[in-house]
Amino acid sequence: MEIENNQGIHINAYVNQVQEKTKVDSSDNKPEKSAVKADTVVISDAAKRIQEAKTQLDNIPDVRAEKVAKLKEQVESGTYKVDAEKTADKLIKEHLINDLLK
Repeated sequence: MEIENNQGIHINAYVNQVQEKTKVDSSDNKPEKSAVKADTVVISDAAKRIQEAKTQLDNIPDVRAEKVAKLKEQVESGTYKVDAEKTADKLIKEHLINDLLK
């Protein structure tokens, strides 16, 4: 099989398109002669309150040691009693609230 130089593929057209696009792209990247503006951040009052609340929540301990100690003492002494009705009420309320928030 003999390969000829011209088999219907005109690669020069594609090369010219790429070169013209490169020229256009490079001219778009030239910075304009204008004053440089500094970026600024403005935090709203609501955002400030949210940040303050988050800081306060972060300072609250995850475990209330005095309550844990009291409950541990009650369990060990056998005086700890669970109110099943109160527990069920709280579980149902929490479930309903979670469904409403979805």
